[in-house]
Amino acid sequence: MMKWIGYLNWGIKHLLNGIMGLLVTVVFLQVLFRFVLGSPLAWTEELARYSLIWLTFLGAAYAMSLKAHIGMEVFVNLFRTPGKKALYTVASIASLMFFLLMVVEGYSLAMQGMSQSSPVLRIPMGAIYMIIPISGAILIINLAARFAQDFKSGGV
Repeated sequence: MMKWIGYLNWGIKHLLNGIMGLLVTVVFLQVLFRFVLGSPLAWTEELARYSLIWLTFLGAAYAMSLKAHIGMEVFVNLFRTPGKKALYTVASIASLMFFLLMVVEGYSLAMQGMSQSSPVLRIPMGAIYMIIPISGAILIINLAARFAQDFKSGGV
């Protein structure tokens, strides 16, 4: 199972690199056309915004696999191992509940947005909003994998 999660995160990492490349290119084009050529491109701002949204949500899901999210280690280190495990468990359950909420409500939002199109690119807004349940599902997968790995290795 961990092998498949590793493949998933590998794919996400490369997708994030692609989105970042797209974002940099689009913003560069916007600056070039606006300030050098004096004729701004309408679609670049919208594409940059949507790319940043996807980059943020997918980046958060990928960061979970690396255990790169912010934590309160100073507070946690005040406790001994049983207390640390209890805090870690409670924090993981709270995170899981939030991620489940992201999946359920994000899917509902995405379905409602399918009838609305973006102003310039004419992309269904539901396609943009769909990153919320997708990243929520990936966050759940990575949280569960990290939780199991930490308890198995005694890294809590």
